[in-house]
Amino acid sequence: MTNSPYLPPQATLTTPTNSNAVPTLLYSPTQAACGTIGGPVGLVYFLWKNFRSLNNESAAKKTVLYGGFFIIALTALIPFLPENIPNTIFTIAYIITARHVAEKHQMSKQAIKDSPLHDFQSNWRVLGVGLLCLIASAIIIIGPLLLLAMIGVWNP
Repeated sequence: MTNSPYLPPQATLTTPTNSNAVPTLLYSPTQAACGTIGGPVGLVYFLWKNFRSLNNESAAKKTVLYGGFFIIALTALIPFLPENIPNTIFTIAYIITARHVAEKHQMSKQAIKDSPLHDFQSNWRVLGVGLLCLIASAIIIIGPLLLLAMIGVWNP
């Protein structure tokens, strides 16, 4: 064979030969966005879980830290928002944020599909965990607001 400058270089690609290796399960950007059915807790959980699965502990800790601050700020801000602001604005913000972070800082759907080391989480798992996160979001956000209303500090 001749060394033509117009041919691509030849490289040997290797994949792990251990067929018993279990792929790491990740949430795709769309699954992470759909997981925000769980509100702000769902947003934080799905991004955190992907960072942990990718062994990016630093980003996982930042996700929990920033997510916690966001949830606290949201809970503190709710009593001061006008009543005519639709909840849809917050839902859309969660979806856009989850998808953007998952695509930019984690793995795209195609990258997960092409990787022999990764596979997708079940969509049923996304639904189940999302619903559990919804319950947690309700407790975390509505609980303090109900307490404020019960002691007379806030009148909804």
